[in-house]
Amino acid sequence: MHDHLSQALFMCVLVLAAVAARSMLSSQERTKQARMRDCPVETLQTAANRAVAASEKLGRLGPGWAGHGGFGLRRRAAAEWLESGIPLNRPEGNWVAWTFRGGTAIVKDTRQCAGEIDAFMRALAGPFDPLNDLIEIELQREKERPHGRGIISVGATVISGGRASHYTLGRLDRVATTWLARTYGSDMPIAAELVRLASDGKRYAIELACFMPSREERSQYKL
Repeated sequence: MHDHLSQALFMCVLVLAAVAARSMLSSQERTKQARMRDCPVETLQTAANRAVAASEKLGRLGPGWAGHGGFGLRRRAAAEWLESGIPLNRPEGNWVAWTFRGGTAIVKDTRQCAGEIDAFMRALAGPFDPLNDLIEIELQREKERPHGRGIISVGATVISGGRASHYTLGRLDRVATTWLARTYGSDMPIAAELVRLASDGKRYAIELACFMPSREERSQYKL
């Protein structure tokens, strides 16, 4: 009898403890929920507004801004290169490409010829009749400079509507000029075809395909 009474009392204590624990958890949960209701929650719209504000602040700092010591965000406007349409202008004759760099050369010193290059691009943008009009790229060797550093100037002649106009584009890049001078004599005929003409409003990209006579003709004339 005494044992049964002890077990009953023990069971009652366990039940009361469980009820008290559940009540305590419920109270803590209610307190947590109340705090969450009182705490402002940042919504997606709020986050978006903060991002826009941060972007506008960076914009007011101006282009090219950087943080201390050169680190940080930089804002640079991407240059948009406009490619000019190029009509057929390959020189007539039995020409072959230079064996150096696949015959490709770049025109340098274009900034000094900006006005004429702009005029040349406008001329190419006009109506062009391939049967009657003509574009010719001209490579002209200049006099030797000190230390044997020659220059090959690059020009273009456009014949359209019975009128001829000449434009100075710059000079051939130094690497190509040096290769030509070391490999062949100054009497080697050279010609070129315009393969690219582009501008971003401040700079110019001009590429040429450079040619020379075929090997048979070079052997015939001992070039």
